[in-house]
Amino acid sequence: MRNASGFGFGLALLGFALVASATDRGSGHFRKGEMRLEVKHVIAVANEEDDGGDRTFVYLSDIPLDAKKIAAAFRASTAAEEQMGDGSAGYVRICIDAEGGECGLYFSHNQPNASFNSSGYGVFKLATAPAGRIAGRWTLAEPGDFFGETYDFDLDFDAAVTPPPGKPLPADGGEPGKAYRAWTTAVAQGDLPVLRDLAGHDYDAWRIKSDDQDDVKSAIKDLRDGTPLAPKILGGRIDGDSAVLWVEGKDRDDILRRGRVQLQRADQAWRFMEADLDSVDE
Repeated sequence: MRNASGFGFGLALLGFALVASATDRGSGHFRKGEMRLEVKHVIAVANEEDDGGDRTFVYLSDIPLDAKKIAAAFRASTAAEEQMGDGSAGYVRICIDAEGGECGLYFSHNQPNASFNSSGYGVFKLATAPAGRIAGRWTLAEPGDFFGETYDFDLDFDAAVTPPPGKPLPADGGEPGKAYRAWTTAVAQGDLPVLRDLAGHDYDAWRIKSDDQDDVKSAIKDLRDGTPLAPKILGGRIDGDSAVLWVEGKDRDDILRRGRVQLQRADQAWRFMEADLDSVDE
């Protein structure tokens, strides 16, 4: 479980962020069928999306990717996909867990479009690297088979790890935490005026603000499914007008939920943007 003092490997990196002077280096390839990605660029970001522990994402690509934007995004995968644009481009993302093992490989390509997931195959090994950097290699020399299409890869990397921006919030989540608790109370009570006031632009606010009562009822039902009734703030960070909270609590079906919530400050008030909460065993 996360807590206010130890929820972020990325935040721990802030004390020495990118102090190492070595040049980032990424090389190798990923091949799936007739499609082959030649690695030209590499970035690494600390990722806090998984409640099971802090992870590092290494992106090896054929076009430059912006590490700061990906590290700051609520959903790193969405930020990476947006950076590929409409042309022919691709990347391989290597997930590395807190213990230094691989937690999956993901390949994505535009024009032609293709994607692929893999884990547990080949030889993965981290190399010794200075604080604030990560280095290693993942090789699958003997081609694997995926529904009649072979694939192989040899991915080598050495890169500075970009932490998520911002600073820790107080134990109670500060003003963003107060706004989120007001949001969950309004969800439980079906308090439309409060919900309409606290809904951010990225949320499906049109349903809450709709003149069609069926839209409104559907929106409230969807919100109540999975929203904690009395959330506990486990930790959080704030970066300007953006905040992320780690929360847990039981929903109306008495199911324990845990995960992240994003809020945005607009017009001097914190508003709910989105949540990524999963059910967990007690």
